[in-house]
Amino acid sequence: MAASSVAPHAFAASSLWVQGHKTQARLVSGQTGAEQGATRFAFVEIELQPGWKTYWRTPGDAGGLPPSFDWSKSSNLASADVRYPAPQRFTDKSGNTIGYDGGLVLPVVLTPESAEKPISLVAELHYGICKDICIPVELELALDIPAKPAEAASQEALEALASVPRAQDQLKPGDPVLLRAQSELTGAVPKITVEARFPQGAEGADAFLEAPDGLFLPLPEKVGDPKGGQVTFEAALGPDVDLEALKGKPITVTLVGETGSSFATFPAQ
Repeated sequence: MAASSVAPHAFAASSLWVQGHKTQARLVSGQTGAEQGATRFAFVEIELQPGWKTYWRTPGDAGGLPPSFDWSKSSNLASADVRYPAPQRFTDKSGNTIGYDGGLVLPVVLTPESAEKPISLVAELHYGICKDICIPVELELALDIPAKPAEAASQEALEALASVPRAQDQLKPGDPVLLRAQSELTGAVPKITVEARFPQGAEGADAFLEAPDGLFLPLPEKVGDPKGGQVTFEAALGPDVDLEALKGKPITVTLVGETGSSFATFPAQ
């Protein structure tokens, strides 16, 4: 059995564990209190052996294999939207990566084609795990999701759902507040600057940048002296950034603090 930071629990419905190298995964379901209309939730639970980590949807400067999903074998499924809990930054001799260690629960918002029928959910899951070496993992998970789950989802699943970063107009107490986001794509020193207020101060505060179409953006770094929980981050846009392709594209910044996380999107100009 793989060790994990995710404690054992019983879900209303769960698939069998599927084993991979140094990891295992399963699908689980249950009521979250957030279902509305025809929307349902499933959760992809990934466990890792001690010392191993896996990646966020954007793996970071040092590269990595983020989770990807193929839902095409499912039935009565109109869409599956994977939500990512707030990640953390790892720094080692290979550089900076973004992800999770020990274990991970990914909430998935499911929309059925017919609200009155169960969803036969099949996920072909691909993800990378890394310790001293990085290894790709491919697993197939399957679970029938009832039209009306009878039992509540586990505490771990609910915590994962609650830790998904929120938009700036949906913040909860403790979430980081974006104060300014600005890109400078011309001049001698192209850069992206982000200013945010973190309720518990600068310790543990971090920011991650994403651009569409696979465009690379470096991880920002803290600059200056944080004051009153206000933190400034800068990302230097060096020769490995395609500035022309970046112009006009939406950039997403994810802010992660000690007591919450949030995100915002702004144009590259």
